[in-house]
Amino acid sequence: MNSARSWLVWGAGALAYIIAILHRSSLGVAGPDAAARFEVQATLLATLGAVQIGVYAAMQVPVGVLLDRYGPRVLIASGAIIMAGGQVLVALAEELPLAVAGRILIGIGDAATFISVIRLQSGWFRGPIVAQMSQWTAVGGQFGQLASAVPFAWFLQQAGWTLSFGTLAILGVGAFVLVLLLVFDAPPGGAPATGSIDVPEGWWPRLKAAFRQPGTRLGFWTHFSLLASTNVFMLLWGFPMLVDGLGYTTTAAAGLMSVVVITGMIVGPVVGIATARFPLRRSTLVLCIVALVMATWSVVLLWPGHPPGWLVLTLVIVLGIAGPGSTVGFDFARTFNPLRILGSANGIVNIGGFLASFAIMPAIGILLDIVHSVRVSNGEQVGLYDWEGFRIALSSQLVLLVLGFVMVVRMRRITRSKMREEGLEVGPIWTAVAHWLRDRRR
Repeated sequence: MNSARSWLVWGAGALAYIIAILHRSSLGVAGPDAAARFEVQATLLATLGAVQIGVYAAMQVPVGVLLDRYGPRVLIASGAIIMAGGQVLVALAEELPLAVAGRILIGIGDAATFISVIRLQSGWFRGPIVAQMSQWTAVGGQFGQLASAVPFAWFLQQAGWTLSFGTLAILGVGAFVLVLLLVFDAPPGGAPATGSIDVPEGWWPRLKAAFRQPGTRLGFWTHFSLLASTNVFMLLWGFPMLVDGLGYTTTAAAGLMSVVVITGMIVGPVVGIATARFPLRRSTLVLCIVALVMATWSVVLLWPGHPPGWLVLTLVIVLGIAGPGSTVGFDFARTFNPLRILGSANGIVNIGGFLASFAIMPAIGILLDIVHSVRVSNGEQVGLYDWEGFRIALSSQLVLLVLGFVMVVRMRRITRSKMREEGLEVGPIWTAVAHWLRDRRR
């Protein structure tokens, strides 16, 4: 365990995940091009982004069950080749339905990747480093976001739609081959078990056993609370908001989206170390980040006129922090479930953020169209992606943030109640800080 081979296997899986994120986020910088290519308005453009997220969320439980049955190697390789096929359809699409079909395939393949890599690292690593590995995997995925925000956005403008998305398909085939050559589910002798419950027989009892764990549901609401806002910004509406709503150049917008990625790469390891060192305070960290996201969006949306540059920069930094915060949900699943049903537990957790994303992406598009129609009917000369329209449409995500915050508080209370029944008491946070400071002075 924790050998050079462990890192090689994980590295190959993480690279497949990086390419999966590149597939997923490629549409985020292609929004204006997609609107022009398929001649669609905001609602239909939102459908193109939301259908992938919806499929991703819907596939999490089936993929989790298949992961427990067949292992991460099969799932990661299958996901890579399915996404490659999806990008071929997107590259060749002249009409919206074929592009939607391609994004559905990308959603299916993408759904199989992240939770499989999480399961893979639990099979190859042991000890405190396991709590940090999820963050390192997520940090790896940020390279895919960065690749879409800068080089892919540039390549799309230079080479055009078909060649750009066709190149992504070739990368998917490369990931498929790499996984088949290097990735195996566990080292000889198997992997250590985690969690504290017996493993039932059959996929349905295992799925129910994972869901019944309060820690799994705490992970679900953690992911729900913190991923959606970043997803909405990075995968679809951030680029139009910055370019058309706030008047930034495409280069400046790509730079700001890169700040989200770079922030996540910096903060991710810090969150991983914090969760490993203070495992009983993970939910407090989550609640603080959710509150920070809510407060920042509220200030941006309530600011008179266009928000200043420093405030927009603050927003993208906070969104970059939210991404690693959402990954804490998988650490909850890991510590409350045995390895044999961890795929199902991770699938349940992963539904959270993408279910919220699926709900809010089309809602923003619908609200943009409604606000635009009302203002035009009132005689105003405004564009579809006017900032005032974005101000109203983007405020809808605050509803999900408040819901997520409340549910994290509730599930934390239930989880800690069960921990007390098992003899583990979680004291006030100031007591934990005092103990930590005392240990540091020794």
